Amino acid sequence: MKYIIFDIDGTLTDTTEIDDHCYTRAIEETFGFRDFETNYGYYKNTTDSGIIDQLFRERLGRTFTAEERERFIAHFCGLLQQAYQSQPDSIREIRKAGNTLAFLCRQPQLSIGLATGGWRESALFKLRCAGINIEGCTAASFAQDALARQDIIGHTIRRMNERHGLQLGLSDITYVGDGNWDYLATRDMGIQFIGIANKKLAHLEDIVKISDYDDIYQHIGQYAAPL
Repeated sequence: MKYIIFDIDGTLTDTTEIDDHCYTRAIEETFGFRDFETNYGYYKNTTDSGIIDQLFRERLGRTFTAEERERFIAHFCGLLQQAYQSQPDSIREIRKAGNTLAFLCRQPQLSIGLATGGWRESALFKLRCAGINIEGCTAASFAQDALARQDIIGHTIRRMNERHGLQLGLSDITYVGDGNWDYLATRDMGIQFIGIANKKLAHLEDIVKISDYDDIYQHIGQYAAPL
């Protein structure tokens, strides 16, 4: 058995631009924060919950409450829906991502998970709009589950282990992501990493990168091969 765990924004869905725009606007309109860093790689935890936690601590000396989180999520998702209605091509799949995910989910010696720094509600909305079916995935974790990306990934791994009754070795777990923060999280955890080739990973020379989802099969071992 091997686990393949996918990020969502920039990995399965081509949504980074609309996500960043709506996220920034939601912070301003929900919390009244202004003049904050919008290069989100700057933050200690580049996740929806981690960024807001840091902003709250820097500006208010505390973290956010559950009510503030839910109010933010509702507004953020409303902005995403408005943006998608006015510009449907702002949320689309990364080419071949949906078919690749569906194929991998059918392989008996693979278990597929999701682990994203985005909120559950916004992530599921973007996947639906992009036409990506995740019903075959074993487990999924989101920004509600932890602040740090490695903890979100770890949450998915624990749920997959519980589902299968296993304690899988780190060498049998691979995370597929598109950001430097994804790479750093997997490095800290000691699991394998496959990067979606882009400018955010251009400075990393000694990692596996794919520019087409057809290339993923050669990097995940003998358990899956394209039809």
